[in-house]
This record gives sequence, C-alpha cells and structure tokens, in this order.
Amino acid sequence: MATIGKITTASSGSAAIDYAYGRNKMPAATKDWLKQQGVDPATVEQLQNRAVVMSGLNVDPEYAKTQMKATRMAYSTRGKQTTRVIQSFPTIDLDSANPHDWQTANQLGLELAKQAFPDYQVAIYTQLDGSGHKLHNHIIVNMPNLKTGEKYHEHQSWQRLTKINDEISREHGLSIINRNTRAPERRTMAERQLKTKNEYVWKDDLRGRIDKIMSDATISSYKDFSARLTKSGIIVHDRGKNFSYEFLDAQKKHRRARGKALGSDYEKETILNELELRQEPSDPDINHLRKYSREAETSYLSSQQRSDRHGRDHQIAKIDDHETERDNKKATNTGQRVDSLRSSINGIAEAIRRYYRRIIERIKLARLKEQQRAQQRKPARRPRRGLGR
Repeated sequence: MATIGKITTASSGSAAIDYAYGRNKMPAATKDWLKQQGVDPATVEQLQNRAVVMSGLNVDPEYAKTQMKATRMAYSTRGKQTTRVIQSFPTIDLDSANPHDWQTANQLGLELAKQAFPDYQVAIYTQLDGSGHKLHNHIIVNMPNLKTGEKYHEHQSWQRLTKINDEISREHGLSIINRNTRAPERRTMAERQLKTKNEYVWKDDLRGRIDKIMSDATISSYKDFSARLTKSGIIVHDRGKNFSYEFLDAQKKHRRARGKALGSDYEKETILNELELRQEPSDPDINHLRKYSREAETSYLSSQQRSDRHGRDHQIAKIDDHETERDNKKATNTGQRVDSLRSSINGIAEAIRRYYRRIIERIKLARLKEQQRAQQRKPARRPRRGLGR
C-alpha cells in the first residue's frame, strides 16, 4: 500500500534538499527507537543523516543541491525550483526496523522516479523519523527538463503518480488501496452525503481556509501560520503530537476538528514539515558549502565565457588550486573542520566538472547542427563582376 501523499513545489531547491537529506541531523529519539526495536546498535550508531538511504536519477544525491542549481542556471530557470513528492509505506509492507526494507523503500522511490521523471534530475531520500516511524521517501525533482529546459508542470500530477506507484506496488507484491478520493483529505459518510446534495460542509470550509494560507509560500514558520489562521477566523491549538482547529462556520456555529479528522495534509507533522521545507538552512557547514558552490559555479561560467570569446573549443574550466587553498584557510579561521570540508569541496568541484562536460558537449553539438542547417538554407551566391567591366 505504497501511497503518494503531498506534492508541493519549493521556491528554494537547496532548502528542500537540506531538509530531505538532513545531513548530520538524525534525531536521537529515532536512534533510541531503533535500538528498542532490536536493530543492531552498530548499525544504528552509523546513522548520521535524517535520510537513512539515498539515491539519484541523473544526479548524485550527495551533491544534488549544487548540481541541480547548476542546471537551473544553465537553463535560466526562474520561479519555483523543485517539486517534492512524498511516497510512504505502511508497516504491513515494509518494516521501519529492518535495514533491508530501508533499501527496498529507496529502490521503489527510484523506480517511480525513472518512470515518472526520466528526463529530470531526481534525488530520493528515505526517512523513518516522525511520530509513527513510517518509512517514506522525499523525492526531490529539479524543475528544468534536461532535454528541453522547460519547467515541469502538470495539473494531474497526483493522479498520474498514484497510477504509476500502484503499478510498481503490484509488481513488487505490495498491497494496493482503492482510491475514490484523494487520501490526504478524509471525509465521513455524512460529509459525502452533504456534498452530493451541494449543501454546506463546514469541514470543507475549514480545509479551504487552511489550504489558502498554506498556499502562500512566504509563510515559513508556525508563528506565521498561527497568525494568518487567526486573521482568517481560525484558532489552532498545539496538542502535543496533534493540531486541532476551531472557528465559527458560515452558519455562525462553533466548530472544532483535529487535523487527523481533516486529513493527513492538516496534521501537525505534515504542516510543520512543509513550513520547515520553506526555510533557508542555518547550519554553518551547509552555508559554507553553499558559498563555495556559488564561487565554484561563478568561476566555471566566467572561464567558459572567456573560452567562447577566444574561439577555443568548449572546455570545462578547472578550479584553481590556489583558490581552493584560500577557501580552506578561511574555513580554518572560522573553526570549521578543514579536512572534511576539503574533501566535500573537491567532491563538489569534480561533480561540477563532470556535469558540465555533458552540458557543454550537448550545447556544442546543437550549435554545430544549427550552423549546418543554416548553411544549407543559404542560396548559392553569384560570382561578383570585375570593377573594370
């Protein structure tokens, strides 16, 4: 019963990946839970990131943030930067306390990515934290199509992905659910009957107000979320693991509902995860790598432009060793771990060089073909007559 939950877009692709990857942010509570479930303590202690397994399609998940950003720069992509798909698995299919099932969950996510997004960069991060410790994938899709540069946009994403997901589940012997309505919203029989009669449904009214607020990408904290709800006439109560909402409906009746009763989209964990996804990362190590990534990409693009102006063949600019050493010294002065940082930087630089080799070769081939077509379209020029005749 693998399910496709929330599908959202992110204005900051880097923040989306930072949350899904969760570098060095594996919760201690999750480690304790795994040990209580009988997982080998040595295996548990090796877990450092929120993502217990990761993989990628057309991208290295370790350096997905830098590589996806480079692609967006190459295609001048504006607006929303990534799409995030949540794929989750119930315990009847995959056991969160079984490391083998972690790998299975990630492979199922990769299989979904290959069928749904073959021409995009996709990073798959498998997590098991959260109150229920349910295995789930954060599938981060970079917006530009690698072949056309066009941004990913599809009105029926949930229906299409759900169909592909169900087909994959059948192939692997997982359970399948019959979906008459979208899973993230739960409706009682009384609600459905009112809906068929085109009568007022106060829970739909409540859902609609919350959806309108969450559609504002500038809201990125619980404080902002709560304040906007209050302006909309809704009071949100934080009850430990749950949210509950109360308001006066259109008929001036006092109503109250738990997020769970409205649907998974309105539960505390889903809302807070979405708000956190919109925030810029504050980890100093991550910020330093982001700064270096920008410098490396700027250095590359400047070198490439100089190569074009002088008529040289398209080559990947090498990152100057002196600049790398200078950055390492800066990292030392700020108290960061230089050795591990140098390794990360060198890995990013090499990933950028490999990636741009492919991009530049494609551009070079496309330009050559265009020149050939233009030459074929030109009419044959008549010989010029001499001036003395």
